[in-house]
Amino acid sequence: MAGKFSFLKEEFLIDGTWGGLDLDASMRHLRAGIGSGGSTVSETAFAALGATSVVLTPVIVEQCEAIRVEFATDEGVWTATLDLASQQVTFLNKSTGEVEPPLAVRPEAGKRAAGSFALERMGIPAMETPRGNVTIDTVLVLVYLQQHHAGRDTFGSVNVADMNLTLEVCFGVLDEASARLKAQAKATRSRATRDATALRKANEQRHKYGLPTSFDLDLEQERHDKEAAQHAADRLRLAQELEHHQGVLTARDTEATRALQAVSDAAAAADQAHRALASLYERRGLARQRRTAAEEAMRPRTHCPECEQPLQARSGEGPLCPVCRQPDPGLPARQAQRAQELARAKDAAAEADTALSAGQQSAQKAIEARRRAEQDAQRLAARAAMYRAQEITPRETARARAGTGESEARAKLEAVKARRQELAQIAELEKKEAASSQQSDEATKAWAVAEENAQEHRKQTAKQLSQIFADIAIPMAPDKIRSATIDPKTLAPKINNRTLKQLARSAGLVSIAHTAYHLMALEAARSMPLVLLPRVQWLDAPLDGLGGGPEGERLANAVLTVCAENASSDSQIVLTTPQALPVSPQGLHATEHNSNRPLIPHARSESDNL
Repeated sequence: MAGKFSFLKEEFLIDGTWGGLDLDASMRHLRAGIGSGGSTVSETAFAALGATSVVLTPVIVEQCEAIRVEFATDEGVWTATLDLASQQVTFLNKSTGEVEPPLAVRPEAGKRAAGSFALERMGIPAMETPRGNVTIDTVLVLVYLQQHHAGRDTFGSVNVADMNLTLEVCFGVLDEASARLKAQAKATRSRATRDATALRKANEQRHKYGLPTSFDLDLEQERHDKEAAQHAADRLRLAQELEHHQGVLTARDTEATRALQAVSDAAAAADQAHRALASLYERRGLARQRRTAAEEAMRPRTHCPECEQPLQARSGEGPLCPVCRQPDPGLPARQAQRAQELARAKDAAAEADTALSAGQQSAQKAIEARRRAEQDAQRLAARAAMYRAQEITPRETARARAGTGESEARAKLEAVKARRQELAQIAELEKKEAASSQQSDEATKAWAVAEENAQEHRKQTAKQLSQIFADIAIPMAPDKIRSATIDPKTLAPKINNRTLKQLARSAGLVSIAHTAYHLMALEAARSMPLVLLPRVQWLDAPLDGLGGGPEGERLANAVLTVCAENASSDSQIVLTTPQALPVSPQGLHATEHNSNRPLIPHARSESDNL
């Protein structure tokens, strides 16, 4: 049986001021209409405990800085303060002064959540198993009837696996030890399946190799080892031979390089000789021009340079000018000078011809030297290339082939070693598979024994819960409900042997079933020792699906009457409805609220969400 848990107070920090409402009563009735904030305070109460599935309205998000809930447990009075900015909850035991460091609502992996701490205060273990988890949000479904879930499926949108485990743990049909046994049986079965699959795949891989034995692998390893050694020896021998031949080739390449340099030098000399011929040709041309001018000067003038008519002979003493035929005493001297100049011009022209001829011979010799150098260079380059082709390339090819052969042999050798390891792994897998299979059998047997006991206990628990459920649900609508039971398999309610999903068209019956189911959970927490639920229920607008008119009013009065009758001093019901209770149970504390008198009195009036 879970320990004591009841809400005492809920407060909100708005603009630096705390304010809220008192919840300390066994039957706390919040008579709240639309716009008064009834759903807001119910959602925030569980948000302060670390729940993540609740919805915070704009008035909380925009105005509120923190939410504080005060609740009583067997350990004393606690407060849970949710800081909305950091999304962390601080728990304080007002009785002992114990303070729990701030816990995140959505913590990182491996860290404790605020909801887990709140569950422990309720006396419920937070569990994480392969089958599912028990969290504050799954337990919340059993202690808090949300307004928007009142006319829908029983457990809202909670994960099915988590909800099934939570129902089993909270209603005592599967304790924590049994849950561990069941999870262990499933985990060992999965492990045994994985080990068997790994062994099967390893054997299939071995079949591909032809099922070699250790002796076969030894022979194959020895053969590949010898092949690798032979290839390595060939590669080393070829490397040594290549080193010698590379030296010879280097010398021949050096000779070819020197020959190419000689070709370059000869070409430079030929170019220089050709450049020298240009000046000789120019010199010869000038000499010939001077000789021609001298020869022209030596010829007698027969025509006047002005009119180009033949000159007439004139008489007179002394040498006559050939132009004007007048006496010219300086003619012999000029004739002698011109003869000397002609002789010198002829000598200069002959000398230029001789120099040009010598230059041409030198240029021809340079060209022939260049051709010989080119032939030598080609011969030496061809000899080096032939040596490379005959001595170097075959050995390089053979060395590469030897290296490839060595690599292939070593790869085959590694494959043989890997297959040898596979043989060892198969032996280990066989041992592991046998051990995991044995563990799976043992865990399955242990769970089978526990399950047999659990199934019988489950049936008895479902029978007790069905009786409680029927005693609560039928009086709410005796003319509509003929039978009310709890399904032993799912622990979900059935009305007239139909599930709530099958009753979806009758929103009234669904709402009644929801309310009755939560009151059943409260009574089970009070009267059944193995039930781990806290003795508290928060019912937010459970009558919304009953409809209006006389029929809706009649059903609402019947439901409220049953709710009031189920109030007791050892538990707590927090009820939010717009209707007044038809009866006043002992311990009732009722307050009336509306849009002018909201449940959060100090919220700013500009918000229209209350």
